[in-house]
Amino acid sequence: MFLNEYEDIRVNLEKELTETGKSELYTDLTKLIVKIADYIFRKEEDVRKGIGDIMGGKVLELESERLKAEGRTEGEAIGQARGETRLGSLITRLLQDQRTEEIPIVSTDAKRREQLYKEYNL
Repeated sequence: MFLNEYEDIRVNLEKELTETGKSELYTDLTKLIVKIADYIFRKEEDVRKGIGDIMGGKVLELESERLKAEGRTEGEAIGQARGETRLGSLITRLLQDQRTEEIPIVSTDAKRREQLYKEYNL
């Protein structure tokens, strides 16, 4: 009976917090609930195992979502760094070719910048 009520709490908590974009809070609350349950039921292995089974998979699932988001952020940072390196290379080439008048243009005009990337094979 207790585990069924616990499952209902987990389902409602998950639904409420993931719908509002607070899955990280859900993960933290879930971990806290498991720790509290472990303490309260420290002498009742079956209950602790049941709670862990109910909550454990969901904690890992939402944690993986957090890690995916973190990976996207890191990927965006890598992409930004590559873009800056590419722009730096373009500016260097323009300076070498004494085309300094193009530098202010490429800093604001994406279309012209792309044309020059192609011209210089960057």
